[in-house]
Amino acid sequence: MRKVMAAALTGLALVGLAGTASAQAGQADYPWPPKDVTPVHKTKAELQKQADEFSARQEKTYPRAFRGARNVEPSQWGGEAAGVFDDMQYMGNTVTFTYKGQNVTTYTQVNAPGQHAWSPKEYCEKYAKCTSTVSDHKGGVTVFAKDDRFGIVEARNFRPNGEVVWVQSWTAGTEAQLAVLATDRAFTFTK
Repeated sequence: MRKVMAAALTGLALVGLAGTASAQAGQADYPWPPKDVTPVHKTKAELQKQADEFSARQEKTYPRAFRGARNVEPSQWGGEAAGVFDDMQYMGNTVTFTYKGQNVTTYTQVNAPGQHAWSPKEYCEKYAKCTSTVSDHKGGVTVFAKDDRFGIVEARNFRPNGEVVWVQSWTAGTEAQLAVLATDRAFTFTK
C-alpha cells in the first residue's frame, strides 16, 4: 500500500512538474541508451507468468491510480498479436474500465532493456509532440506527449536499465494517472 501511495504521489508531482516544465519538453536529453544494458531473454512460459502478474497488477492499481475506477478489464498481453512467444522483447495490452462515468481505454507497453532505440530527445524531435519531460523518483525520466489527431495523451518512462514503459489513453486529463502507471517498477522485464 505504501508503494502504491508513493507512486500516486509521484505521479501527481510529475504532472505538477509537467505543467511548469513544458519549456523543457525534449530539450534536456537523458543518456540513451544507458551504459551496460543487459539484454533479457525469456521463454514463452516465463513471459506468460510475467504477463499474468502484469494483469493482476493492473487490476489492483487502476482503481487507485484512477481513483474509483470500476470494471477494470485487462486484455491479453502480446506483441502485434495477442499472446507471448519465446524471446519476446516487448509486451503490450489494453485495459478498459469505467472512470468518472465514462468508458476509458488505456494501452500499456513494456519494452525490455535495449528494445527502445530512441532517446527522449530524439522521440520528442522526430516522433511525438512532447509537452514536458521530468525526472522520476528512481533515476529515470518521464516524457509526456500528445497526439491531437487522435486525442491521445501519453506518459513514457525511460529507465536507467534501458527499459521503456509507456501508457497512453484517449481520455484528456489523465496524464497524472498515466505517469503513475508508467513509472510503476512492477512493469518490468528484469525480474
